[in-house]
Amino acid sequence: MLTEAQIADVWKGQIEAEVRSLYFGDLASEFTLHKQWITGLSFFLSSGAAATLIAKSPVWVPIALSTIVAVITAYAVAVNLDSKIRTMAKLHFAWNQIGNDYKRLWNHTYSEEAESELVDLQRRELELSELATTDAPNDPKRMLRWTDQVFKLHRLENA
Repeated sequence: MLTEAQIADVWKGQIEAEVRSLYFGDLASEFTLHKQWITGLSFFLSSGAAATLIAKSPVWVPIALSTIVAVITAYAVAVNLDSKIRTMAKLHFAWNQIGNDYKRLWNHTYSEEAESELVDLQRRELELSELATTDAPNDPKRMLRWTDQVFKLHRLENA
């Protein structure tokens, strides 16, 4: 059975998990879009179609285009976009799961196992926060946007 303060923590945890899930889902989508643009641009600029378009262009144009392909490919490798996408998707899924677990706990705050479930949820949050701190960008503006969305969804006031 949970105390009133613990019950308030459950509600807060549910809201925060929802915000974080949306935040990391948004980041995963953005990184996926970057990867798609880089891949598409690289394929086009290194294709025969691009060569045909620039065949009668000044000498510097093909050099510039090949430099662009090299730079964007190097960027994708350097920032390891594939790994970032996987990490953001993993964080999105895990925070979504924690949010669902908080919702379930919210409906069972007076059960005998409630306190141990809360402790387990808080432990899982710490593990995810460590991963997010080391592998995810910190974008306060994006986080605020999702916080506002969740607050509106639940008809809450921003503090």
